[in-house]
Amino acid sequence: MGLMSEDMDCCVCLQPYSHGEKIPRMLHCKHTFCGPCLEAMSRLQRDLRSVCCPLCRFITCCRANLPLAGSLWVNTEIWDQIANRQEEEEEEEEEAWKGDNRQTQTSTQYECPSLGCSGVWLKLQSFLKRTRHNGL
Repeated sequence: MGLMSEDMDCCVCLQPYSHGEKIPRMLHCKHTFCGPCLEAMSRLQRDLRSVCCPLCRFITCCRANLPLAGSLWVNTEIWDQIANRQEEEEEEEEEAWKGDNRQTQTSTQYECPSLGCSGVWLKLQSFLKRTRHNGL
């Protein structure tokens, strides 16, 4: 069963989950939130760290001497969806780049051979490819 797009966002901060800072972590009630929001919602009392779920009010307790991130499971269903979403976005970017490149090549190939600038065009293509992949 696939996740709906809103399930890919933390319902507290409304930011998308990621493999970096916004890792989807599950409370003991099975509700999922990003790590930073769980840290912000947690309360330290003596030897226990507790988090009250904002959806069902179930209280999850962990040892205070362990980091919250190390005490809670990662929601693997969302984790896998993040990987799939990133792969799809990369493929879409690559296809868009290939489409742009084909259009540019076609129009340039039509004009450039008569002008004799194919060497300049190859250098320009190489430069454009590097700048796109470097985010410039």
